[in-house]
Amino acid sequence: MEVIVKFARRHFRGLCFCLALSVVLVGALQAQEPPQTTTPQPAPVSVLKEVSFQKNEIAEQLQVIIKIEGPFLIETFELIAPKRLVIDFSPVTMIEAQPITQVNDVGVLNIRTGQFQSSVARVVFDMDVRVPSHSITTLPDGVKVIFWQEPLPQPEVIEKPEVKPEEKPGPMVPGIKRPSYIVRGGLGLTFFLKPSFSAQTEYELYGETATITETFDQQLKPVFDFSLGKTLGSKWTIGLGASLQLLGILPTLDASLPHPFEYDNFREVTYEAEVQASKMWNIYVFGLYSLVQTEKLEFSVGPVLGFSFGTLFSLNDLQITETAPYDSQSVSIDSVTFLENTFFKIDPGLLVSGAYSLNPNLSVFLSLRLHYADVMLEELARRSSLFRLNWLVGLQYGF
Repeated sequence: MEVIVKFARRHFRGLCFCLALSVVLVGALQAQEPPQTTTPQPAPVSVLKEVSFQKNEIAEQLQVIIKIEGPFLIETFELIAPKRLVIDFSPVTMIEAQPITQVNDVGVLNIRTGQFQSSVARVVFDMDVRVPSHSITTLPDGVKVIFWQEPLPQPEVIEKPEVKPEEKPGPMVPGIKRPSYIVRGGLGLTFFLKPSFSAQTEYELYGETATITETFDQQLKPVFDFSLGKTLGSKWTIGLGASLQLLGILPTLDASLPHPFEYDNFREVTYEAEVQASKMWNIYVFGLYSLVQTEKLEFSVGPVLGFSFGTLFSLNDLQITETAPYDSQSVSIDSVTFLENTFFKIDPGLLVSGAYSLNPNLSVFLSLRLHYADVMLEELARRSSLFRLNWLVGLQYGF
């Protein structure tokens, strides 16, 4: 038993010695090796290199390319007042693109770039009032943004049954503006449709009957006219006018005188009298209906109702001188006295008028008035026909 205990102690001491020797050897080896150190790796740098755009005319789209060098992440959002689209790139610490790019197309005004934070680069799209639609696609070296305009909604068309409007009279040429009032002034000539008329006077001479025939010849004479009119709608014009007519009726006397000594032997004597010019005033109202209307020309026709008054002259007395041999050549009329015959007569007629516009207010007009007046001359005991045509030319002013 004692022998066993001694043997165990001897081996335990040897084991402890071996362990201690191992520890010493390991420590010596570790002391001989140099210590190992680690160097931290630098963080990667991403750069916003370029912003470019191009227009697709066929598809009517705007394509924007944003190039990024290095790894990146994006975040997008929209802002209002004013309207903008924002794209943030991180981690991007440098910007080499232009700070602003003008576009003005497809609803995009400008593209702006800036360093929002130390590791965040921001790209802002300024929008027009009509904001376009967009799509964003991530590429290996950046981002592609496409903008386009949605078509405007078309209003719903409601078909209504066609109602044919009533046809109403209107101007023959649309858009022609007629003046409210017209003023006309003109002069012309009068042509009498019955150019002459005659009257006969009888008295006793040398126991027989002497006859004197007065022949009145109506000639072309001037007439002066002035009128004022008011337009009614697009067709009618009514107005009031006055004209002065110089009648110019010159009487011719044809006398059949009995012979003082020979029965039933009559002598014929002709005498052309000189009297002051007869004249006539005509106050009238008229209505004109426009048959033709263009921007330059208007042709109208309508009735005239007038009132005429004036003077005509007829024979009152004459003085004759006779000498031997008492034939026709021996008889002369020394003097003639005429009576002034005044008349008042309703004078209806017809008016035809044409006007050519020189400017919006001034026109040249040409008119034809047909008048009829059958005047009763009491001193002549007969009627005088004043059936006549008045040709007038003048100026018309509209306002």
